[in-house]
Amino acid sequence: MSLTHLLYSPAELARSLGQNAKQLRLAKNLSRKTLAELSGVSESSIKRFEVSGSITLESMILLAVALDQLAPVAALFTPEQPASMAELKNTKRKRGTK
Repeated sequence: MSLTHLLYSPAELARSLGQNAKQLRLAKNLSRKTLAELSGVSESSIKRFEVSGSITLESMILLAVALDQLAPVAALFTPEQPASMAELKNTKRKRGTK
C-alpha cells in the first residue's frame, strides 16, 4: 500500500485531478465550450469533471490530448526499469505469485 493511498481517498484524488484540469484549462485561456470543441467531450462532462472529478477514462484521455497532457497520462502504470540483477531476472515473469 502506497503512502498516497493513505493520504487521499479515490474520490479526493479524482476531485484533485478535476481541479488540476480546470487550472490548466484556465491557464491556456480556454473556455469550457472551446475545450469541448477541441476535445469532443461535452461541456457538461467537463464541468462535472472539474467540480467532482467524475469522468470516463476515454473522456479524460481526450481532454489530455486537447490540453497537451497526453504524455503524463500515457506514463501511468508504466513499469519501472530494473535497478538490480535480481529485478532484471524477475522481469520475465508473466504471472504474480499472490
